[in-house]
Amino acid sequence: MEPISGTAFTALLRQADVSQAGFARLSGVSPRQVNKWCRDRAAVPRWATMLALALQELSVETLTILYDELTTAVAKPS
Repeated sequence: MEPISGTAFTALLRQADVSQAGFARLSGVSPRQVNKWCRDRAAVPRWATMLALALQELSVETLTILYDELTTAVAKPS
């Protein structure tokens, strides 16, 4: 899979109704790095593209809840 352009990544974020800052908070990267991707100053990683695509189907809140549930389940001893 070839990296997508910054313009295409920006469009994905817009379609998912997620700001650059919001994507940065969700993914754990700096807002500056997300901005570099959007301006074609750095290649957009595959995982970032895939997360942006997922955000078109699931809200940030839903992904956060799923993540919290997963980390809670992993932390509990069986």
